[in-house]
Amino acid sequence: MSGPKLSEIEEVMSSDTYEGWCTYCQEWTHDCCEPDARQYTCPECGNDTCYGAEELLIIGLVDTND
Repeated sequence: MSGPKLSEIEEVMSSDTYEGWCTYCQEWTHDCCEPDARQYTCPECGNDTCYGAEELLIIGLVDTND
C-alpha cells in the first residue's frame, strides 16, 4: 500500500481543500475530509479507505521520493 507524494500532501495541507486519499483507489477521491480522518468511506469505490492528509503523514503512508 502506497500513498501520495510528499509534495501532494503539502499542497493539500496548504490549500484548505481537505481532500482525502483513498488507499484502495490510490487517488484523492474524498472532498471535505478532516485532516485527521481515518477510514472514511470513499465516494468512488465504497470502501472505508480514505485518510486525511495529516493522518497520512502520521501513519507514514507518504511517498517521500519526490
